[in-house]
Amino acid sequence: MYWHKALAGAVPAIAADLAVLNIFNIYAQSQKEDISNRSLWWPQLYTEIRRGQAMDPYFRDIYRLTEGLLAFEAGKMEQAVEILAMSEQRLNSSDPLLAASFIAFQELKDSNLAISLAKRASAKPDATNLAIGFSSSLIQKKNGCKLALDFLKSRLDGMPPKYHKGIFLRIERLKKKDECKGLI
Repeated sequence: MYWHKALAGAVPAIAADLAVLNIFNIYAQSQKEDISNRSLWWPQLYTEIRRGQAMDPYFRDIYRLTEGLLAFEAGKMEQAVEILAMSEQRLNSSDPLLAASFIAFQELKDSNLAISLAKRASAKPDATNLAIGFSSSLIQKKNGCKLALDFLKSRLDGMPPKYHKGIFLRIERLKKKDECKGLI
């Protein structure tokens, strides 16, 4: 990566763009292969995604390609979650963290990691009711209704008023669930 940064000099964003173009080339080449040989291309795909991220960690397309190509096409779920989680330091977007949470929960079956990522996603300034709802659902499945409700109430303090209605609706739905009645 140091060599590529040195070559990029004062224009690392252009180097990141070139990495993205190379990602598309690698993917296109992999599609010409027999399905059993496609996995030969995935280490190169991972290398280019990491190169693009190192060059410009603010480049959202890197995270989108990580989610779509590295995770679901290449099946490199652990690496995808790692890269998507790195967005937290640079982007004020919940999207990569929410995608990482979904992958951790659905594909890696790691509910602790999924909950951690979902909570961090729901704390981002652009977090939507989807991020908050997914977080509370994961918490409720793993830790029960009370903690899920506590989480939702805590988001009321941190979220802009325009999101409060959705949070209140989720709280009411949670209270009506059979497994939550009488507990909260």
